[in-house]
Amino acid sequence: MAAASTSTPVISQPQFTAMNEPQCFYNESIAFFYNRSGKYLATEWNTVSKLVMGLGITVCIFIMLANLLVMVAIYVNRRFHFPIYYLMANLAAADFFAGLAYFYLMFNTGPNTRRLTVSTWLLRQGLIDTSLTASVANLLAIAIERHITVFRMQLHTRMSNRRVVVVIVVIWTMAIIMGAIPSVGWNCICDIEHCSNMAPLYSESYLVFWAIFNLVTFVVMVVLYAHIFGYVRQRTMRMSRHSSGPRRNRDTMMSLLKTVVIVLGAFIICWTPGLVLLLLDVCCPQCDVLAYEKFFLLLAEFNSAMNPIIYSYRDKEMSATFRQILCCQRSESTSGPAEGSDRSASSLNHTILAGVHSDDHSVV
Repeated sequence: MAAASTSTPVISQPQFTAMNEPQCFYNESIAFFYNRSGKYLATEWNTVSKLVMGLGITVCIFIMLANLLVMVAIYVNRRFHFPIYYLMANLAAADFFAGLAYFYLMFNTGPNTRRLTVSTWLLRQGLIDTSLTASVANLLAIAIERHITVFRMQLHTRMSNRRVVVVIVVIWTMAIIMGAIPSVGWNCICDIEHCSNMAPLYSESYLVFWAIFNLVTFVVMVVLYAHIFGYVRQRTMRMSRHSSGPRRNRDTMMSLLKTVVIVLGAFIICWTPGLVLLLLDVCCPQCDVLAYEKFFLLLAEFNSAMNPIIYSYRDKEMSATFRQILCCQRSESTSGPAEGSDRSASSLNHTILAGVHSDDHSVV
């Protein structure tokens, strides 16, 4: 009996099975990892935690309702049955999923974190990584679609519905893989010396990879939109010397500039601080990154709430469809074909390309 009792602790603690095998800690509690990283793990709810949770839940509800409204609007209005709007609907779906992921996080944070197992903690973080990756990938897909459309002088791309479906499947496949990578092995459970401070079960190398991946995506988006703006600006200046509508062209150019500034500004404000914080967590051990973690997490959450406003609410036709849905009204716009860009006012790019196309005929 004495021998059995002394062997019990040995079984519960992971040990080296060979000289060259790492020591793994799958059976340890979440508190074990938090204590090693120095991250505070609350034992009871305080005022700040309650306020953060209340604000987070409120934002999550808004995210889900706003993005659900966008998806319904695109479904019921046949004027939106084009590739760009299908991508916008998929963006809304990604942001809706982000709202669900954050909602799950809100009820498994603070003192509730102690109840999580290693598997459920990785699931909690994986849902967030999946949703955010899907949102970023959708933003990039929309930027590429707009780039192709403007340079081919089309109101809509000629991409078939099948290709749109393929793009959407690729986006979600990539997002799921990115979210699942830590759970399937790229974590620090067997490499305890390289655990992150912000995410105590995540490997530092994975966080660096994920942050750089998103920052590179951001740079690509900046380049694409800058190229679009430069092209449209050049075209409008050239057309203003041969047409009678320079004011219209100038207003169109400024509208595009305003939209680009809003899109890029929202992305920078909501994403860059958190991504930089992840890099500082690894590259700057003396930096107190944990003091700003919750604030930047809320900023990233707000991005999913802002996307429907930026990409959809500026569209007059979309706004009208919102009102019809909320007021339970029916309109011809939900069933009839589009009557031109002036009638539908369906997109800023519709206006830009329609103006460019007509003015090109007058120049020629």
